Amino acid sequence: MVSKPMCYPEQHHPTLYFDDGNVVLSALNKDRERCYFRVHQSVLCRHSSVFSDMFGMPPKREPTPEGELSESYDGVVHIQMPDSAEEVASLIDVLYDPLGTAYKRFSPNTPVHVHGTLKLAIKYECEALRSRIVENIEADWPQTLTQWDARRQEVMVARSDHYLQLNGKIDGMFLDDRLPEPASAIRIASDFGIHSILPAAFYQLSLISTEAEWDRYRANPSTEGKQLRFGARTARWKLLDKTDLMRLVHGQKSLAAYTRAIGTDIFGSRCPRNSQGCSRARMDCWKYLQENAPVSMEDPLEILRDCMSLGELLRDLPCASCTSDIATKAEKKRNELWRSLPAFFNLV
Repeated sequence: MVSKPMCYPEQHHPTLYFDDGNVVLSALNKDRERCYFRVHQSVLCRHSSVFSDMFGMPPKREPTPEGELSESYDGVVHIQMPDSAEEVASLIDVLYDPLGTAYKRFSPNTPVHVHGTLKLAIKYECEALRSRIVENIEADWPQTLTQWDARRQEVMVARSDHYLQLNGKIDGMFLDDRLPEPASAIRIASDFGIHSILPAAFYQLSLISTEAEWDRYRANPSTEGKQLRFGARTARWKLLDKTDLMRLVHGQKSLAAYTRAIGTDIFGSRCPRNSQGCSRARMDCWKYLQENAPVSMEDPLEILRDCMSLGELLRDLPCASCTSDIATKAEKKRNELWRSLPAFFNLV
């Protein structure tokens, strides 16, 4: 008499165990307990060439590179996956979610949530899924200076809206909860070769204090976390490795040197019309920007943007020729700076 295979309902995934599924995947979770997922072979095969090839072969008891095919579990084919249960759950969840509700625009949590999914999408050759994840991640980070400026305008509007709230929240979220978080973006981009977002992500990270740690601010709302009410930005600094940190340090030094050069390169030139007093007026403008930078002297893109519109900031300006010359040089240097970001952060 053949004994009935054991079944462990208490270990079935609460939402990803479908009664009409015809294949069971299982994997160990972080507590080393096995978790079972009952899904549909057709769904796996439609998205993954690896699964399609696997199911085209007869079941085997010995391990394979993709997993171990055992005879059955709960009456259907059982595949023991070598991946973590958390990663398997994230992959299956997305396969059954064609509308992509996991990818909310600008969500700071997207890279964290999809890291395991992307890992398995690449491993099991789910090309359409891989492309969709990468596209969503890229959409959150500017790849051109024009896109960066458009994003800046959106952030400024959002920041103003949050300032009007006594607790700094809109729909229960701080400003920091509504904008992409750079450290996790750098991690997923570095791990999976999404190089297009790295310049903007590193630049954004360079503007955030190393003391502003994502988890700590949220774990201590009455101390450090108070800053979130006033629009503070944080980062998941713990996700960065040594290479990331070295790139960041190099980039910050390069940006600081570039900022210092603005005084000489833009404001140190002579008046094109040799107008008396313009040299002094130019340096007064630079002094004003150093002392009253609307955002931060650590943000040369913003400083150069201010140089392009001095008339909106100051009353006492150099002559019209000087003001036009400053704006022209600032725009040129600003474009030059954007193109230099990969080199500044050792990304090339």
